[in-house]
Amino acid sequence: MSVRTQFPEQTLKTLFDAILVNDVADTEVTLPTVIPSDFSAEQVAECFALCRQLWLEGISYTQFLDLAWKIMRNQDLSEVDRVAFKHIRAKYKHMGFGFILYTPQHKRPFLYEATSTLMGEVQDAFRNGLRKKVFLFGVALRLLASKFFQKKRERMVRQAQLDTTANFNAYLKNEIAKIPDYLNQPAVTSAQFHALRKIISRHISFFDTLRTLYPTETYNQMSRFLSAINGLMGRMHDELIAQSVAGTLDYHKDKIEIPERIRVLLLVLRNRYFSKDE
Repeated sequence: MSVRTQFPEQTLKTLFDAILVNDVADTEVTLPTVIPSDFSAEQVAECFALCRQLWLEGISYTQFLDLAWKIMRNQDLSEVDRVAFKHIRAKYKHMGFGFILYTPQHKRPFLYEATSTLMGEVQDAFRNGLRKKVFLFGVALRLLASKFFQKKRERMVRQAQLDTTANFNAYLKNEIAKIPDYLNQPAVTSAQFHALRKIISRHISFFDTLRTLYPTETYNQMSRFLSAINGLMGRMHDELIAQSVAGTLDYHKDKIEIPERIRVLLLVLRNRYFSKDE
């Protein structure tokens, strides 16, 4: 088996362009008649290699450090710097999904997770005008952006091991099998809603990577359908965060109903995945 481990700049750009639109909620989306599954060892290995390369080559350490300094000093970023910060976080999220999808542990290493999560907290604080929190998060981010921790993250990414192909395929299917656990409840907490969205986000990250390396209409359909769900859920989650910040909702206790449009799309996805098994 000949597996590609390095890819041209255009391939990295194609993947990142896909990542930037992976929460666009198209109004008309359809799934393939048969959900693609049982991916080959070559496909899985190359997808993981592309995730790794995007993170290693696609993020400027000096830019990240500079942005962390600005966040700490100014409790804000210019529009240009916010876009740069968003793009860095998008690449962190994609590699984070890579750790969860492709490695035997199916989770992000602690330091990597702490850095990526903190970047998300900064973005939420920006969005909701919480300058004090931006400062506190900025101090922590400045520490994590230091060369000492950057070297540790690089080592984690370079040394990450690939799980077996059988385990990878089983993991994807098991994730989708969890969807009814959420939909069968009359209401869920915001935290549970976010956990459900993460299942979709991880699948998008895989199909975006897969369609970059193996472009087919089937893989494009999968990505666009998943993106529609992710976009709808993302907008709702932003509203839930805003309510939590305003003190009108307890993120971990108060229950909310999953909107019908989201429920329908999730059920279609789950049922199509398992139609040949039932």
